[in-house]
Amino acid sequence: MLVNNLAITYKCFASIGNSLDLKEMMSEALRTFVCETYAIYAVYCIEEADNIEEISSFGKIDNFHPLNYKKYQDKINKIVEENKIVLILRLDYGSIFLVIKQLDSDMNFFISMFESFISKLNLSIKSCLNVQTMKEKNELLNEQKRDLEIANKSKDDFLANMSHELKTPLNSINVISSLMKENKKGNLSVQDVKNLQIINSSGKYLLDLINDVLDLSKLESGKSVLDFAQLDLYKVLDEVYLMFLPQTEEKGIKLYFEYDKNIDEIYSDEKKIKQIVKNLLSNAVKFVQSGKSIYFRVKDEDENITILVEDEGIGIAQDKLIDIFDRFKQADSSTTRKFGGTGLGLAIIKELLVLLKGSVYVKSKLGVGTTFYVTLPKNKDTIRCLDILDIDVFESKKRKEEKKIDYEKQLEIRKNILIFNTDAVKFINIVIQLQKSHSLTQVTKFETLLEKVNDSFDVVIVDSAGLSKYELEILKQKFNNEIYVIKENIVDINNIKEFIGGRR
Repeated sequence: MLVNNLAITYKCFASIGNSLDLKEMMSEALRTFVCETYAIYAVYCIEEADNIEEISSFGKIDNFHPLNYKKYQDKINKIVEENKIVLILRLDYGSIFLVIKQLDSDMNFFISMFESFISKLNLSIKSCLNVQTMKEKNELLNEQKRDLEIANKSKDDFLANMSHELKTPLNSINVISSLMKENKKGNLSVQDVKNLQIINSSGKYLLDLINDVLDLSKLESGKSVLDFAQLDLYKVLDEVYLMFLPQTEEKGIKLYFEYDKNIDEIYSDEKKIKQIVKNLLSNAVKFVQSGKSIYFRVKDEDENITILVEDEGIGIAQDKLIDIFDRFKQADSSTTRKFGGTGLGLAIIKELLVLLKGSVYVKSKLGVGTTFYVTLPKNKDTIRCLDILDIDVFESKKRKEEKKIDYEKQLEIRKNILIFNTDAVKFINIVIQLQKSHSLTQVTKFETLLEKVNDSFDVVIVDSAGLSKYELEILKQKFNNEIYVIKENIVDINNIKEFIGGRR
């Protein structure tokens, strides 16, 4: 008898929780309960108010209604009736009813057995319900994703149509008004010429606005095509510089162009570099008054080049810098009213630099001026390396999404960091961790470090094993900002991040 009871208990216990589909899981369990006990019918149902939903059952019986047993609410209930015994298991979610026709059977063993199953039944049912909830949420998310894709396509179609419908007449207005305002025949009054100038400038403004919206839409949808090639960078940037000279001269602004002759060719996308620089210079011209200057500089930084656009404009308050690269954001609403613009130019720059594996950050002082720093890789190998690092960083972010560090949320203003990289293995993790949040410049020789270091860098990171105490003292005398020294070959990336984050 003992061996037989143990076999029954094992079979019934083993039948629970073998599927994450609730109906399927309970169907197997109920079938085993009926086959291994005196029961002729078993049903699992969920009661809600005066209604009952049958999830699964096994066996046959006439005129059995679980609602008739609503008053029995103990965990295990044994109800002896004239022609049957009803055993009820009240679970956390729903109830199991077992109907037994053998009135003379000893139920004590089965009651004890089923009582020991309750915790496993509750756990298995909860797991099934969790999976069901996840499936429903996934289905909802997939449905919402499909809706968003349809809405996005509709938006793209609308923008394409808007582009065609608006740009065609605007181009005509701009060309005709541009020709007419020259008044070559001299048959227009001074007021007529002024009106034509207003029409022309307004038309150009609207055209720029449309182009900005379309550019950002392409970048967001991943439709922006990259065309990498070897470029004569000086020729590319000089063309942009010459394009802006008439604007700056007309406004009474001095525009200076300084190019590091050590830079020969770089591997990048000419069209997108031009777009980035045009947006930066256009932004500077907008906020600089007559009599002031704009400095357009290009510097060689080992594996990268840095493009600086420094202006003597109105400047940006420190609390506004955090939003400066967000779309439709300008320093404040009065800026938009006074100086115009869509607020999309810097957002477009940021998106373009993601594609080019570059970075951008800004320094500014209210009433003094603003400097934008754009860093771009120079060669194909560097870009390939950054592609690999991007994958590593992406996978790392996925694993650590729930453990975002507070200072990373707080410090969205990029820092300009100079790294004295004397050990590629030691520094690879530092580069991976910092490159997405900050602008990095790496040098491998102490002489180059001394040449490059200046107050445009917020932090310099060096390894004590890579330089002598004398060299470190020379560096400290030349660099006024903070120096982080890696000591005793201990690379604590969190400590480095906190050090950088604490430097304003």
